[in-house]
Amino acid sequence: MRQEKQTIGQRLSSRIIVTFVSIILVTTLASGALSYWLINSELEQQAWVRAAEGEHVVNAFLNAEKVRLDNLAALTAQRPTLQRLLQEGDGVALLDYLRPYQTEAEADILIVYDTAGQPFTNGETAVICPPSPMLQPADFCLLPGPPPQLALLTGRSILDNQTGSLLGYITVGVVFDESFEKQLADESGLEQSVVVNGRRLSSSLIDVDPVVDAALVEQVMAADRVATNVLVVNGRYYYTTLFPLHQANGETAALAETALPVTGLITARRRVLLTLIGSTLFVAAAGSIASVLLRNAAKEEAVQHLRSYFLANITHEFRTPLSALRASVEYLVTEAAHLSRDEINSLLHAIHMSVTGLQTLIDNLLESISIEAGHFAIRPEPTELNDVIDDAIRIMQPLLDRRQQKLIVNYPTPLPLVQGDPPRLTQVLVNLLSNASKYGPMAETIEITVSLTGNGQVKVAVADQGPGISPTVREQLFHRFARFDTPNAAQYGVGLGLWVVKAIITEHRGQVGVESRTGSSRTGSGSVFWFTLPVARNHHQ
Repeated sequence: MRQEKQTIGQRLSSRIIVTFVSIILVTTLASGALSYWLINSELEQQAWVRAAEGEHVVNAFLNAEKVRLDNLAALTAQRPTLQRLLQEGDGVALLDYLRPYQTEAEADILIVYDTAGQPFTNGETAVICPPSPMLQPADFCLLPGPPPQLALLTGRSILDNQTGSLLGYITVGVVFDESFEKQLADESGLEQSVVVNGRRLSSSLIDVDPVVDAALVEQVMAADRVATNVLVVNGRYYYTTLFPLHQANGETAALAETALPVTGLITARRRVLLTLIGSTLFVAAAGSIASVLLRNAAKEEAVQHLRSYFLANITHEFRTPLSALRASVEYLVTEAAHLSRDEINSLLHAIHMSVTGLQTLIDNLLESISIEAGHFAIRPEPTELNDVIDDAIRIMQPLLDRRQQKLIVNYPTPLPLVQGDPPRLTQVLVNLLSNASKYGPMAETIEITVSLTGNGQVKVAVADQGPGISPTVREQLFHRFARFDTPNAAQYGVGLGLWVVKAIITEHRGQVGVESRTGSSRTGSGSVFWFTLPVARNHHQ
């Protein structure tokens, strides 16, 4: 009887243990599976949203390219040299003039016609989209093959600047070849393809099948809307969108395809799922492992999306001011005879300052891409630091003059050579001086101070009289995309300058920092941004 009770008790105990363990396993698995499903669904949704943005990014890029081509055609048609050669009827000289200009203008197609519509060419067939060479404004055109090619063309009448009489016509355009698709892919962060008659004519994807799914093409053509798909190319996964490119008359010229790489996302999802299933055997570890891995994957994917979206948009934002600068320069060249010296100097000064600002932004963007890709490197050599300072001042002088700011430079004599890369160090000083000028008040002083630290290094400090920086945000200033809000809520730049500064100085084996300026002025306490550089070998004091 006692043995039977013991057997019953053992069975009950075993059942309680099994039940308890089963509850824990089921609870853990359910919790982990729910977390996995929720986060995976969010990741999936974000990925498709990013893929769907491809249509807007491509259309924004093409609209900017149309504006550029329209401006290029209009400005080219007004060039005095072109008009003179047309009046003289010198076809050889005209072609010699157009060849370098076409390269400079970054146009794949540049054809000039006489008043009868006959092209000046070297024997090749001219590209003419019906009904005439006067294709304006910019529109899509399918060039004959084989194989056919999609082009974006625009045309203008060439009218004599003096009499207004017709001298001829001009056609300008770009071809959607592999190079063009690669450029668009680099700027948008999405792989690009052009599809005509169900085949990819050009693509930035490597080893992709030229044939597109016929049902997908039919769906887009029939409904005239975006279609999505999952594409696999040599084991690489992409979320794709396929949408029509419309001509001015509303007809579909071709289809554009954008592809978002999601191999990393799919691989992470598979690994997480396997980890979740395996970890349930260890009870409570399943949910935590799944959540941590999925959160990491979500964070990495979100950062990637932010970077791609940021670079695509900032690149498009550069096109409008650059087109305006180009038009201004063209106007200055053609109208210089009618402008006074003060007007010319004013135009040149404004253009120089705008180009300098844009160049600084572009340099920082290029450096950020290089740093992110792991290709960033310097070429250190014994360098005269005062020459680097002089170059940076020369670049920044127009901005300082406009804001009526005075620059004071203090450095010891003699100043030892430093071990550095002169162009990179100039970029560091340009970024620091630009910030000091923009955040500092007008008509105040900016100081550059060079000193010896006594441990084989030189310290360079840039002091401004701006609003100062709180100690709680100083370290964040050197992070990527970090921006400083002034008291009046103004913001400057895109948050890459100081991050690039830190990367360059770190590569030089130096340090960077920021501190409050002693002796505050009436407008603010001010800040001092500083960095150190090693003294060149064989030049230690």
